[in-house]
Amino acid sequence: MDNIKWKEFQFDDINLQIINSKAYHSANITECENSETGIPYLTRTQFNNSFNCCVKNGEYKLNPSNTISFGAESACFFYQPYKYITGNKMYYIQSEYINKYIGLFLRCSLQSCVEGCFSFGNGMIPERVKKKKIMLPINHNEEPNWEYMEQYMITLEAEKKDRYICYCKFELTQMQQKYLPDLESVQWRYFLVNDVFHKPQRGKRIVEKNHIVGNTPLVSSYGQENGITNFIGNEEKVKKFTDCLSIANGGSSAGKTFYHPYTFIAADHVTQCWNKELNKYQYLFLATVMTKALTGKYSFSHEISDPRLAKERIMLPVTESGEPDYNYMEQYIKNLMIKKYQSYLDYVE
Repeated sequence: MDNIKWKEFQFDDINLQIINSKAYHSANITECENSETGIPYLTRTQFNNSFNCCVKNGEYKLNPSNTISFGAESACFFYQPYKYITGNKMYYIQSEYINKYIGLFLRCSLQSCVEGCFSFGNGMIPERVKKKKIMLPINHNEEPNWEYMEQYMITLEAEKKDRYICYCKFELTQMQQKYLPDLESVQWRYFLVNDVFHKPQRGKRIVEKNHIVGNTPLVSSYGQENGITNFIGNEEKVKKFTDCLSIANGGSSAGKTFYHPYTFIAADHVTQCWNKELNKYQYLFLATVMTKALTGKYSFSHEISDPRLAKERIMLPVTESGEPDYNYMEQYIKNLMIKKYQSYLDYVE
């Protein structure tokens, strides 16, 4: 990319049209469990390609496929290969040039041109977006080099696929499928959280204005992306943990539990749980159990404090002697991961 020429373009120069998306309130839609028969519903989020859920078919005005969506406050662009509907204050960009690969390239260029320019008080509405200039590679006629953009993304996708295939195949060599009785056929028993883990520890408050740019994940009370809300480089007055679980203490994601095999910085609304005897497969099983046990019981006004967590109980499969059956938990997750990895390989290969 450093060896080609680039040029700034206005939206009208390259026939990019911004269109208001018809808004559908979440209270007026019905979620669909089968994503293959449902309609994608997008909202103003910075994650997961704006995807919120799939909704049952109805009399909706669908946005066209091969478009780039964005929300007024999220200030994030996402390429959408399928037809979809959206929530409030959402827009989409369409152009005769956009296909899957050009759409992905354009999405990155658009994101770069608005980075740091918009916020909740200064929304990314069409009139403001159109004033921004987009930097794109050009051909010898100084026109956007659409062919280059497409081929660049095709090459990048192929490289990524090769890496993922190698990773999956390696992981499959580390695990062996074994027969297990299903979850309903094994014995379960309640255990106090503090009997399963060593003494839990809360993170430490670090205000956003004090964040230093870096590569260490910051885990906060957030219910997606493994709880990661930023990457920072702070070393002083922070709490770092590794190879453990994090529990969101409050807010709408209270009780959501994630496993972290890496070093991370924990914010003050997160509690860390660890046991040096556990491995990653057992942690993953426990993360799901903890989420199911705690989600819905706590909120903004009723947080998971240390005393409350000490009284919490989780139900676990047990051995004949009544102890937590960690071998069962480990093999259950291994069987599940083998199935997922093989499904992915079947899809990409």
